[in-house]
Amino acid sequence: MSTNKRKQPIWAWIVIVLTGGCLILLGSSAWALFAIPLLMAGFSTDSPSTPKYVPILILIIGYGILIGWVLLFYTSIRSVIRAFKKKA
Repeated sequence: MSTNKRKQPIWAWIVIVLTGGCLILLGSSAWALFAIPLLMAGFSTDSPSTPKYVPILILIIGYGILIGWVLLFYTSIRSVIRAFKKKA
C-alpha cells in the first residue's frame, strides 16, 4: 500500500461534471445563457407596477451567478491540474 498517494479534490470534479453535463444537455444553445439575465430584465419592465430597481437587480444577480460559476469552473480545473502535477 502506497502512503504518498495524493487525494484528488472531489469538489472540483463535481463542478466539472455538472458544467460538462449542462453543456452537453444544452448543446450549442449554451451561448444563450449569457443573454438570459438581459431578457429577464427586459421582460420585467413590461409590468407597470414593477419598481425601477428590479431590472438592474435582475442583471446584477443573473450575471453575478454566471460569473461566479465560470470562476468556480476555472478554479476547479486549476486545482485538478495541480493535483495531477503533484501526483506525477
